[in-house]
Parts: sequence; structure tokens; C-alpha cells
Amino acid sequence: MASLFRDWHESYAASADPKIRGSADEMVFDGFYPFYFSQPLRILFIGRESRGIKGCNYLEVLHDAYSNSQTIGDRSLNFDAFHSRKLSIAWGLLNGMPAWPDIPYATEIGDTFATSSGISFAFMNLSKLSNEGDRWQSDWATIGASQGASTRGRNFIREQVSLLAPNIIIAMNLKERLGSLGTLEVIEHTPDVNSYWLDSDGHRSLLLDTWHFALPGKNSITWFYEPICEAARRSGILPAATP
Repeated sequence: MASLFRDWHESYAASADPKIRGSADEMVFDGFYPFYFSQPLRILFIGRESRGIKGCNYLEVLHDAYSNSQTIGDRSLNFDAFHSRKLSIAWGLLNGMPAWPDIPYATEIGDTFATSSGISFAFMNLSKLSNEGDRWQSDWATIGASQGASTRGRNFIREQVSLLAPNIIIAMNLKERLGSLGTLEVIEHTPDVNSYWLDSDGHRSLLLDTWHFALPGKNSITWFYEPICEAARRSGILPAATP
């Protein structure tokens, strides 16, 4: 992964786009947390962009937030929709898909996150440039510029997915941008999850494109957890529910 990121940085530094070239040293790299490759199911979450951490390592910042401070900004980890949903849904998928009330709070999951006695997963953003603005909306112009620079000639995004070798990918409402991840084969579309088989340089994964986990005012069970579990079951990658 380190050599991939080195080449990726060099490609930004040599870009003809002055915005990309000038942002090379501000790239935010991501990947997998400790013990990811020893999980019974390798889960990769794919978001859109990082926020307020230009030039930092995403994994280092968030690993500390999950395991030590257990805060995101000025909020408890339990009350940050994006990160608490990631932890809770990953825990559920890795522990037999129990009912949502039986899943521990995010702070409890964080106590052993990325250790030999806890869960782990991988995470990457489509854009390697941080959104440093104050507005909550995604900066699609920068995301698009970063995505274009990352796939023009050499597709670094697809290569990162292949190196992470996930069994299941959960994407945050990326829609038409999913093509950067590899070759898609449609399984089914439902109101909450679009399911595909994804081939990333020879590695095959189940790809579920769902609502963005930061979407406010939505029920975590009916909008996220249950539709994701059902889509995974129907694909055959996870066992069917016990009668």
C-alpha cells in the first residue's frame, strides 16, 4: 500500500491541473486498520471525502477517535451518525447480524476496535483531498477533480480496492462514480441499496451502494442496517437468516 500511495502522490505532484498539483502534499491517505485481514469477513467502507484533516493520515486520526478520545469534534462517538453507524453495522455483519438493539454502543465497540479481541475494517474515501469548508454538503467539484486525477491513465482507486481485497464493500451513495472502483455487474436495485458484483483488477467483491451514513433524520435500522443485511444475505455472501 505504501508504494501505491507514493506513486499516487507523485502523480498529483506532476498533474497538469494546478489545483491538484498544488494539493499533492495535502493528500489524505486511508486504508485498513490493524487486524482487518484476520476478520472472518473483510469489510471496506467507501466514503466521499475527509473533512478538516488535510495532509493527515485518516486512519491515525480516526483510530484515536474510536479507541481513545471516543469523540468526533465536540460530539460523543455514540452521537456521530457517520462513525457510529460504521462501527455498529460492521459489528453486526461480523457477529451474525443480530437485531440492532443487541449491537453494543459505538463507544463499547471502540474499546477493542482494531485489536485481536475486537472488530476491524478498512476505509477509503473516493477523494484524497480534504474538505476544509464549513458547510456540511459534499464538495463535489473537489471530489470530481480528485477522482479524475486518480483515474486518468492509471486507476489508483481501483488498485487500492484490489490491494484491500474486501469481501464486501459498503459505499456511501456514490452512484455513477462507482465505475472508478472496477467493473460492475448489477445484482439488484432496491430503494435503499443497489447491489453489484465488483471486479477490481481480478479481485471480486460484493458492492452495496447505500445511503450516506451521515444522512440526518433517518432511522439506522430501517434505512441502513436491515437493508444492508438483507442485500448481503440475498447475494449469498452471508448466511440466510435463521428461521
